[in-house]
Amino acid sequence: MRLAQLTYPQTKALLEEGAIALWPTGATEAHGPHLPLDTDVIISDETCVRAVDVLKAELGLNVLILPPLTFTVTDFAGPFSGTLSIPKASTIPYVRDVLLAAAGQGFKAVCMVNAHLEPQHRFALRDAIKEASSKAPCPLGLADPADARFASSLTEEFASGSCHAGQYETSLVMAARPGLVDDAQRQSLADNPVELITQIKAGAKNFLEAGATEAYCGFPKDASVAEGNASYQRLVEIVTEVVKELLDEKQS
Repeated sequence: MRLAQLTYPQTKALLEEGAIALWPTGATEAHGPHLPLDTDVIISDETCVRAVDVLKAELGLNVLILPPLTFTVTDFAGPFSGTLSIPKASTIPYVRDVLLAAAGQGFKAVCMVNAHLEPQHRFALRDAIKEASSKAPCPLGLADPADARFASSLTEEFASGSCHAGQYETSLVMAARPGLVDDAQRQSLADNPVELITQIKAGAKNFLEAGATEAYCGFPKDASVAEGNASYQRLVEIVTEVVKELLDEKQS
């Protein structure tokens, strides 16, 4: 399932049988005082893991998970310790070249699975896919829950744009890695319904300026494992939809 844990003969055999690649995409950045810095990586990786059996059953193809993208544009969390941001100008060629390297292995399709919602990061992924697609021997795509066609199908908090380290993301981490959630901190946090997209459009350059003074917004106290599992189910559906579109593109 995980490319990096296979031998090269194992990988060769799976590719010859027919395989697609999923690339979990996150960031290393502050997620409130209660969630780990790799929250987005956890969410995207867990989505990929849960998608493997679904995609195998529906498409009859092997599914291999690439090592996650952990460093990218994350300027909004820049004021907080542990946040490691790289410029968009560096992100685009790196992502492009990894996509081309993966596509060159013989996958039927390569799909990025994103959980980091900062706009400049999302733009960087799209630019990288656009640059790589003209040279790649297979379709390349992006399953991004923040896309307009998907966002309203997730939780109310997610759709509001007030979800960084809030109820939505906290629920997802609780469902995947509960030991990494500081639950005492979580339950002590006040609601912070800051709409980040509105603040970004108004000119905010980081979480402090946007009103997320502890690197979270939304309602982390209301998070639950049940919500996390329900959100993963929807995220897997999104990945499945995008992968099917890529394979249809390959056949057309």
